[in-house]
Amino acid sequence: MFFKGLLFLSGVFACSRLPYLPDIWFASGLPLLAWLGWRYRCCRCPCWALGGFLWTLLNAHLLLQQELLPRDEGKSLDATGVVVSLPETRGESVRFNFRIDELQQYGHPVLSNPGKVRLSWYKGRRPLRPGEKWKLKIRLKRPHGYMNPGGFDYESWLFQNRLRATGYVVDDKDNARLRPAGGFNPASLRFVLREEIRAALPSDPLAALIPALAIGDRSGLSDAQWEALTVTGTNHLIAISGLHIGLVAGLAYLLALKTWGMLLVFAPGPFGRVPPIRAAAPGAMLAALVYALMAGFSLPTQRALVMVWVYFGMKLYDRTVPSGDVLGMALIAVLVLDPFAPMAASFWLSFGAVAVIFFGIGYRVHLHRRRLWEWGRVQYIVTLGLAPALALYYQQIPVLSLFANLFAVPWVSFILIPLVFGGCLLLFINVNQVLELALASLYVLWWVLEFFAGWEFQLLAVARPGLLTLVVISAGVMILLLPRGSASRWLGVIWLAPLFFPAKAGPSYGEAMMTVLDVGQGLAVVVRTQNHSLLYDAGPAYASGFNTGEAVVAPFLRSKGIRAIDLLVQSHGDNDHIGGLQGILGEIPVSRAISSVPGMVPHPQVRECLDGQAWRRDGVQFRVLHPVAGMEMSANDRSCVVQVRARNLTLLLSGDIEQAAERGLLQRHRAGLKSDVLVVPHHGSKTSSTRDFIRAVSPDVAVFPVGYRNRFGLPHRDVVARYREHGAKLLSTAESGAIRISATSAGMTVTEHREKQRRFWHTLQKRSGRQQMVGSE
Repeated sequence: MFFKGLLFLSGVFACSRLPYLPDIWFASGLPLLAWLGWRYRCCRCPCWALGGFLWTLLNAHLLLQQELLPRDEGKSLDATGVVVSLPETRGESVRFNFRIDELQQYGHPVLSNPGKVRLSWYKGRRPLRPGEKWKLKIRLKRPHGYMNPGGFDYESWLFQNRLRATGYVVDDKDNARLRPAGGFNPASLRFVLREEIRAALPSDPLAALIPALAIGDRSGLSDAQWEALTVTGTNHLIAISGLHIGLVAGLAYLLALKTWGMLLVFAPGPFGRVPPIRAAAPGAMLAALVYALMAGFSLPTQRALVMVWVYFGMKLYDRTVPSGDVLGMALIAVLVLDPFAPMAASFWLSFGAVAVIFFGIGYRVHLHRRRLWEWGRVQYIVTLGLAPALALYYQQIPVLSLFANLFAVPWVSFILIPLVFGGCLLLFINVNQVLELALASLYVLWWVLEFFAGWEFQLLAVARPGLLTLVVISAGVMILLLPRGSASRWLGVIWLAPLFFPAKAGPSYGEAMMTVLDVGQGLAVVVRTQNHSLLYDAGPAYASGFNTGEAVVAPFLRSKGIRAIDLLVQSHGDNDHIGGLQGILGEIPVSRAISSVPGMVPHPQVRECLDGQAWRRDGVQFRVLHPVAGMEMSANDRSCVVQVRARNLTLLLSGDIEQAAERGLLQRHRAGLKSDVLVVPHHGSKTSSTRDFIRAVSPDVAVFPVGYRNRFGLPHRDVVARYREHGAKLLSTAESGAIRISATSAGMTVTEHREKQRRFWHTLQKRSGRQQMVGSE
């Protein structure tokens, strides 16, 4: 059964990697496949794989039918629907999922109903509860997120969670609750329990972990708490999974056994016909199902629930099932319920953890002997076994995970979770003491985690492995997990070498590679030479606490194996350029920095950037062309302008300079401004990019760093027209994602990350001609 699960997974995975979907009519072959697999043994393997492919294809087409048309983006629409998630409060706003039942504009139906959407409510927000029906005035946009190497694919996350648009609630007097939540709604019951927990444990920083452990609500965790859990490798403890589901099912099973035993004493006749084990198993299965629904039915919860059901289902028939078959059944059941589950890292980590435990432990050990040793071995197996997946998804491996989990897992399993469950049950009779005791035990756990998190060497940074490297290091892990006595098991260490010593794929000596990252309405550019790297600006930060330095720039650098930034150029002090700087400095070491606003750059080796500064790295020439010392200019016009001259490529990074600075550059450097690639000044604003400046630079490629549907309407259509008249190739990060430009002896290469990594769920399609780069009036 495990092999069949892998075949089904291979088909699901193959379909999820397609840039475009085949026609939905191909899915009509599913009944034929089922018949062939049942009738002919030789067809079963290909039928399982092809069945996974067609099942995913069918579900993908059905979901993609729920689309918001481009013409309806940004319009004020009247939506009637139901709140279908726990509201997440962030500062002055609340975020929630909303299932739209009816969508109108000016009283007329809007045909492009996206179904379930992700909304934020800022001004005039009201208290929300899952299950409530509301009439809201909203503005929507199609799914769109940053697209960068090594970065989080927000559009993938939205698709996997069946969210077909995002938007916000417009403050309007007609916003009203139409119907209260039903009493038997699991999400509503989760909300009630969360509020009861918060009321019982007010104003305590660790209290947010109690709802996470009880019902899987992690919305209240702070960034510092997430970081402590991440660096110690214990964040899996707050994901409702086998640990929690198994405990609930086990307790229900024991309680049912005791209850049935008492009934046998008082009425042995009617109850004696059913063995106690068969009577208790359904109770355990029902308890696991109820708790899984209360915990939000997340992916790890689904996997654990299926495995619990298989285990206790076999008890009903007094049979045993090999562990591989149990895992295979769970795999197939999860993929049937959610064929988009493999799009999430949690899928591979969840099933991967169980698979490596089965592989590493199997039937070779006896857990009743040397229990402490075998418990430590399980933690070693999970830590080593998940290293390839962690390298692939996060480019970081928590080196202290083994030691932190040796304490944390048993403490959470045998002390914290029982107290949390007991405290939650007693809340409904106004007994808070058990929950307070759970919080006290949480403080003990947190003290240990902070001890490990305080170590200087917490996370091992690795480059994102390619397919071949991933296969090699996975083979190395399997070799190391072979049974004791296996010949040459030590060779697994050699197979792991590519993880720690990756082959460099950067430019050659004298060459440069520039990547303009997709940070929305902002700017962040990485220039790489053979052995050095320059970062030009850090992208924006937002009031919610999100910043692109930590979320975009640092993951990109880690994915390329860049351990440190040799030079940071901070062009000026606007938020869309400097907002992410703090996030970068907290993640990546920076050797030195220059800026037009050195006082705003918290770095000991920062100095002012001035015209005439120059340096050479790996045969590549870097030169500052602007600003001039002592010249009075606006903040934008004082932006650092840097030119990079490589063997076959010249780049010009212009910041937010406007017409006054452009005139100064023309007076001082007109002949030297000629560049192959220009990062367009001020995001394509009409205050910049004069015809004389464009003529002097004469770029072959002009890159506009802009956000999707940004409120400034950039790039301005007049500016776009000027570059188009000049004959430059026009690119924007909003349409292309991260843009990588490199040149070798063979010529210049332009790579658009959104097109290179295109999947069928991505919103923007490749456009050409006059459809591209149309800005505002």
